[in-house]
Amino acid sequence: MDKSKLVIIDDTPSNLKLLTGILDSTEYIIYPISDPVIAIDAIKGLVPDIILLDIIMPKISGYDLCKLLKLDPITKNIPVIFITSRDNIEDKIKGFSLGAVDYITKPFLSDEVIARVQIHIKTYALQKSLQRRTEDMQALNNRLEHENLERRKIEEELRESYLWLNRVFNALEEAVIILNPDRVVIDANPAAEKIFGYTREELKQQSCEIFHVDYNHFVEFKNKTALAFEKGETINFEYRAKRKNGTIFPSEHSVALLKTSSQKSIGMVSVVRDLTEKKKAEEQLRESEKLKTVLEITGAVCHEMNQPLMAISGYSELALMDIPTNNPAQKKLKKIQKQVERMAEITKKLMRISRYRTKDYPDCKIVDLVKASEDFEDKN
Repeated sequence: MDKSKLVIIDDTPSNLKLLTGILDSTEYIIYPISDPVIAIDAIKGLVPDIILLDIIMPKISGYDLCKLLKLDPITKNIPVIFITSRDNIEDKIKGFSLGAVDYITKPFLSDEVIARVQIHIKTYALQKSLQRRTEDMQALNNRLEHENLERRKIEEELRESYLWLNRVFNALEEAVIILNPDRVVIDANPAAEKIFGYTREELKQQSCEIFHVDYNHFVEFKNKTALAFEKGETINFEYRAKRKNGTIFPSEHSVALLKTSSQKSIGMVSVVRDLTEKKKAEEQLRESEKLKTVLEITGAVCHEMNQPLMAISGYSELALMDIPTNNPAQKKLKKIQKQVERMAEITKKLMRISRYRTKDYPDCKIVDLVKASEDFEDKN
């Protein structure tokens, strides 16, 4: 245990010797000073635990020296006990008003001197301990206040981030489904409700098996995602999904693991896009391309048919001119001409369609070639 430092200031050597002898023990390191002028600098260097100060001294009185000590931030809290031969109340009041903690009057009584010094050293030690604890508490409070400010700032940033992410989560057209490691639904966005037909509350705590065509389909999907996750990949693929009402629809699926900052897996997020309209559009495009090809071929065929039809029409006209009007062949040739004209009109219509409407599927049939041929045979 460190010894307490004690400074005695008295211009009388006999008093210094007497007090040193009374207080000399293993408890204190005593510094006797007979010149009050050098005392201030010595006290600043020593920073003792208590000062015994004579009041009546040449050059500077104990009162004036005490004033100087109490003005200095280094020495202002060190307890000062005045040493005096005076025992009147006015001197004591003056000393206490200057910051002294006690008085020791001459002649000295050893037990009284020891007791007063001990109690004030202990009191000062408690004050310093309390001051340190107060400073520590203040530092702790300052740190906690700073941490609270930082925490509130982080919480506000997190709240803003959550609100932003929540708005994005709810605004997405794709279904977003959050699953725990056991593939049980934790949460889903409004798009998931719309696409699959379940309410948000109905989806929570459900196995993601409800989105699959059957159990085998679910197992296949599970194995495929597990294999991708082992490689650290995000999996993207198309598959058939099932709505609440049992209808099966095409979908595009992206699945990624959810991890903590320490890379521990805590679940997965699944993004599902309904491809029903896309697939319909693709099918319509394919049908349109098929029709375009058919119409182009039809146009080419009609173009080729026009030449022989024109020849048949011309030769039948010549034949009518050569055959007498009362000849039965006249009637048959006219029927032939009528059907040729009909066929020519049909080819013209088909050529117009193939030239100007190759990208749109007609809402109804322009002409039924089979029916037209049947009509031709009936009339003949």
